[in-house]
Amino acid sequence: MNEHRKKIIYFLIILIILSLFYYQKTFNIFQVDLNHQNREEFIQFECVRASELCGGWGDRLKGILSTYALSMVIDRKFTIKMVRNCDLRNILKPNEYNWDHDQVPENVNSKEVNIGWEFSYYDKLKKDLSLFKNLKNFQLIKVKAGIQFGNVLRENKNLHKKIKSLGYNVSEFHIALSLNKWYNQLFKLNNESQKKYESYLKRLKPNDKSKLICVQIRTGDPDSSVRRDYYTRIEYWRFINKNILNSSDSKNYKIFVTSDYETVKEEAQSYFPNNEVIYNKDSSFHIDKQGDDECRGLESVIFDFHMMQNCDIGVISHSGYGLLALLNRPDPFKELYVYSKEHKHIIL
Repeated sequence: MNEHRKKIIYFLIILIILSLFYYQKTFNIFQVDLNHQNREEFIQFECVRASELCGGWGDRLKGILSTYALSMVIDRKFTIKMVRNCDLRNILKPNEYNWDHDQVPENVNSKEVNIGWEFSYYDKLKKDLSLFKNLKNFQLIKVKAGIQFGNVLRENKNLHKKIKSLGYNVSEFHIALSLNKWYNQLFKLNNESQKKYESYLKRLKPNDKSKLICVQIRTGDPDSSVRRDYYTRIEYWRFINKNILNSSDSKNYKIFVTSDYETVKEEAQSYFPNNEVIYNKDSSFHIDKQGDDECRGLESVIFDFHMMQNCDIGVISHSGYGLLALLNRPDPFKELYVYSKEHKHIIL
């Protein structure tokens, strides 16, 4: 009886094994789950089509860094595909982190999430990440955004444990506090721009006593032909003279000026005859509206932004580009002064 029972058990085991083998071969069951488990999943910031609005470098960087922050908490590989009119890789190269979009396999199944400038996403992401976590079936998530949606991730209590596991204090998981770290993890200049950068830096900070004042003045919006805030430049010059260049060591200060209007930079040279004023010529672009030779314009805008990491003092307009440029310093809030349109003066 026992012998008979054993034969039946053996027979059933063999039958089960053969059945599993048959169904696996025929319907490819199990293999799908295995491939899904082992495959690399991506989240990609995109600005690719000529017809879409991407914003200026400030807006694009908000989207890039927010998507980078999101990639860390949902465990997806982060990439950038910014090729609209000019491929970003012609200007900036991956530094510590490889964000090159060529590593994404061809013909992957993908889903686009268009955040744009829709601030309602802030409230959504404070509560949960189902918008992205429910996309597990898509190997690639394409994000289009011009706002700092990544800043609210720290307010999501469900993410606190994950953020801490990444080595951050929850309160510091914010673009303003991590910008310099994240920017330098992601980017370095191309070889030609790096040589120019080193040359400029020798002029801006020739010795240990040198101090650098950075001025960034936005005079208007890209869609407007009116230089609405051009008159405010005088407030900047007066503030610098009264509050910064009033000491005995004022001769050690150099001034680096950026603006969306070339005349502002040229005027600064005549206003500060006792201090060297340095600026990058022909960098007064809003890259979403610059017209011909887009790579040259984008490269100049990014070069100015990259240069301002070295500012000891910042006097800037209340604009995304200028504010991000000065926050992109090891000590982001040190001697940072922002012009207030509401109060018509520089806020200390």
